[in-house]
Amino acid sequence: MTDHPETGTLTADTVIVGLAPTYQAFGMVLDFLAESDPFGIFELSAIAPVIRTQLQAGHNLAALQGERMIGYAGWLLTDERTGSEWLENRAILRPLAADASDAAALTVFASEDKAVTLRLIRGARELNKGRRVFFKRGYDAQVKTGRKSTVLNVTKPD
Repeated sequence: MTDHPETGTLTADTVIVGLAPTYQAFGMVLDFLAESDPFGIFELSAIAPVIRTQLQAGHNLAALQGERMIGYAGWLLTDERTGSEWLENRAILRPLAADASDAAALTVFASEDKAVTLRLIRGARELNKGRRVFFKRGYDAQVKTGRKSTVLNVTKPD
């Protein structure tokens, strides 16, 4: 077990996995998000299609402790122009095919633990090497300012 008070606690049974597009995974994510701020107040018709698309595209990671989900990260592929405009609330994200994208936007994120948060973000960045990754800190129009909201992932030479 790794215990760091400033970053949270990880136990040996915490795993980060990509979820398959199954009904079980869909239900697990929705059940977890229903108990997470701010997603618990979302209409199911608003969040369910987003999660379904993320699962189908393989654009997700989940943190599991045994059978219990303790974190979820989901994204879509986009381009840098749209991602930048989305950060400023001037664009609506639409998914692009991998060959037409140069960026990813982390659109759904919830975590119960700081250490899990770091592992999910690191995993999402690794799965999107070469793409700028956009994310908002906050919810809807209440975006927290003053912190980095985009990172460019580059592959380190061997």
